[in-house]
Amino acid sequence: MKTTQCKRISAAIACILSISMLASACEKTGESTGGIPEIETTVSTASETVSETTAEETTSLTEETTTVTEETTAETEETTVPESSETSATESSETSETASEWSETELSGTKYITEKCYSREKAIIGATPISQYYPGDTVEVTALTDTGYYKLAAGGFIHSDYISDEKPAETTAKETSAPETTAAPETSAEAAENTTEFKDPADQSNSDSSSSTGSSGGAAIETPNYNIKTSSRYAYKQLSSTEQKLYDNLVTAIRKLDSKVDVPDGLTSDQVIKVYTIVYDSEPQLFWMDSSISPNNRSLSLTYKTSDRNEIISMQKEIDTAANNILSKANKYSGTVSKLKVFFDSIVLQSEFSMSSSGYNSTIYNGFTAKGELQCAGYAKTIQYLCDMAGIECCVVRGSDKEGSSHAWNVVYCENGYYNLDATWGDPINKFGSSYAQYEFFLVPDAWIHNKTHCNVSTLLRKSGSIKLYNPPACTKEACNYFAAYSKLYDNAADAEKGMYAAIDDAIANGRNVAQIRVSSQADYELLTSTDYFKTFQKYAKSKSSSVKQLEKKGSYTAGVQVVHYDIVYN
Repeated sequence: MKTTQCKRISAAIACILSISMLASACEKTGESTGGIPEIETTVSTASETVSETTAEETTSLTEETTTVTEETTAETEETTVPESSETSATESSETSETASEWSETELSGTKYITEKCYSREKAIIGATPISQYYPGDTVEVTALTDTGYYKLAAGGFIHSDYISDEKPAETTAKETSAPETTAAPETSAEAAENTTEFKDPADQSNSDSSSSTGSSGGAAIETPNYNIKTSSRYAYKQLSSTEQKLYDNLVTAIRKLDSKVDVPDGLTSDQVIKVYTIVYDSEPQLFWMDSSISPNNRSLSLTYKTSDRNEIISMQKEIDTAANNILSKANKYSGTVSKLKVFFDSIVLQSEFSMSSSGYNSTIYNGFTAKGELQCAGYAKTIQYLCDMAGIECCVVRGSDKEGSSHAWNVVYCENGYYNLDATWGDPINKFGSSYAQYEFFLVPDAWIHNKTHCNVSTLLRKSGSIKLYNPPACTKEACNYFAAYSKLYDNAADAEKGMYAAIDDAIANGRNVAQIRVSSQADYELLTSTDYFKTFQKYAKSKSSSVKQLEKKGSYTAGVQVVHYDIVYN
């Protein structure tokens, strides 16, 4: 790398950039509602309180965040939901908007595929994949859309980033089978065996500040099954050209396990921190990436959690196997809601929230390998990795809870628009030992959570001054929300009361620990969570089965999403 093109970072800035940055260490408080006598009402307070762990001169992207998970129990439904239950809520909205989603300019000609990619049913990011193409393939195009996609004579659309007028100089060999027409990238266990190639990475020890760094010039770590172009990232597109150059430099250096990376001229220290944070959040495949960087005159010094070749190969194979298994389950369904629910349930049910951000708790490695410990960044990155593999547009959003403690979640494109999805808060903490998924924050619009439970959206919080990262897609739709998609939404108090009794019946019959519904008005929410209704529901639950010990009412953070949630505790 040419250091003449690097920015000299002064000793004063060195203090700012010497950061323990990114492991979004949200602490999840599992507040106990305790044993609830029939005459009492107990409301768990889900306030997440975490002390910031970085000194003023330190930029910590790991400022610990507590996650709101009041020991709510959510239904551990099968990860496969009948398609009919979701499509009824989403198809009408989708079809009504399709006509105006893009416009086309007619053209014709033969073009070449430059990277392995999929054609898609629509000319929009995140649309359902149709057929797989490989570098060097030729395609006949008939139009170009204003969303940047070429329309193919064979049917479907491919983004212009993957198409060129010139044949690539070198092409990647195709698999022996014909291009697939699956709903997602390949997920077979056989493909997982040779997912990652490593050539001459430098030696690297643990990720402590004293750890050694990799040497420059090693061959890049390749992940053939994970072919996501950095320029397609939602956050990347909002960076300046100079910031994009640093982003590219960082990704290249980290893939090669380089010890240093060029900092282009013209960037402030805050811009360097911003770009590093976005790379850390947006590139989940770089699971060996450390959560801190340090300046070294004209360049940044990088450290890694590990650069041991055999260890990384072994870890990647574990990730591939687990991801492929989840994708195989998801691919049984055509609807995006069902696919996302498979991802959500799989991660939540095999993971456990950890108060510690050490090790791989904030990475996809712990997210996929059921190591039992994850931070919010780990949940969010694992969701993004699966979405990337399935062709669903997704990004990680960093912010805070209502107490100001840092947090991370996802924004995904689902069927008819963008939605927030928070897997961390889908994983409850409770004292009665039940593992389940809860859905208060499964596909919700901004209006339900912004500045209520999820604050400082896309902002890195620091004592020395917060940094705005990027503007996530606006989430304005409701049709794909869990409670609407799965017929658990009620528009009046009478129907909602009946719905809650039915939810209690279903939970007890199946040994589940949660009964939850959503109501469309705040007044109905307050009514069904009142002391009188709590006691009535608890008396009813006990009458249904002698194994029911008590109910526990959840409140506080459920008010914004208007979810009526009662945990059922058994003897």
